[in-house]
Amino acid sequence: MLGETHSVGTLAKISAIKGTAVYDTQSTLVNTFYSANKAAEYFDCSHPTIIKYAKNNKLFKSKWYLS
Repeated sequence: MLGETHSVGTLAKISAIKGTAVYDTQSTLVNTFYSANKAAEYFDCSHPTIIKYAKNNKLFKSKWYLS
């Protein structure tokens, strides 16, 4: 893929796989981000923190679950 770009459809699929979804404690979808970096910017924390909470399925900031 050197020098080539992905199609819009492919980029959407990649975002769906690599993106971060935010759920409240009742499992209601609150927000989605196309990357963990964007979620980290929104929550004013580091990228590794977002990844850690998403992988361990722990409650983030006592309000949200990340996946």
